[in-house]
Amino acid sequence: MKTKTLVILGAGGGALDVLDIVDAINHDAPTWEVSGFLDDAAEVGGLVWGLPVLGRLGDAPRLVDVQFINAIGSDHSFRNRPGLIAATGLPPESFATLVHPLASVSSRARLGRGTSVGPGAVVGGGATIGDHVTICPGALIGHDASIGPYSILAPGAIISGGVRTGRTAYVGAGAMVRQRLRIGEWALVGMGAVVIRDVPPGAAVVGNPARPLPRRNPIESPSPLQVGVFA
Repeated sequence: MKTKTLVILGAGGGALDVLDIVDAINHDAPTWEVSGFLDDAAEVGGLVWGLPVLGRLGDAPRLVDVQFINAIGSDHSFRNRPGLIAATGLPPESFATLVHPLASVSSRARLGRGTSVGPGAVVGGGATIGDHVTICPGALIGHDASIGPYSILAPGAIISGGVRTGRTAYVGAGAMVRQRLRIGEWALVGMGAVVIRDVPPGAAVVGNPARPLPRRNPIESPSPLQVGVFA
């Protein structure tokens, strides 16, 4: 089988998770060859994790016969994800969907383009996962849940059945969301939070039970920002 070429957006810690997924996939059957990274903050031509930084995000259209996956995003930068994908100028079909062999994804679930699923993650039947979603190791998504595009589910997050998250949401490590709730777009659920009621768009909630943090500034759809190895 001929391998496919993959370029990772971002050379930070998230890239290590992607590389681990690729290694595990290739262990079963050689599928992907990672040629390097695109990153707006790293030195072009330098090496990160033994692989070259090929250029900036805006250089993506110059690369041919390549697929891409986004590895940029954290609890601080997750709202930048739509902008950084837009900055590449790439069509949706240019993005790969990666599933670790040790993840359990129902045949009745649907995964969007550019989504990655880490080891030990579970995606239940009838779940719908949008484009460019990052499902970290050990995250659990119940049946009939819907995860909006660009969202991040941190390690060990639990999304119960029928939950709906909006576009570009972040659910922190070990957080739990009760069944059939709604997490609004651009919202953040803090690490270990226990969510027992809907979370409004743009809100940040923490604690058990989860309560909103005071909002310093109104949340608006972000414009593309500089992102890089520390994003």
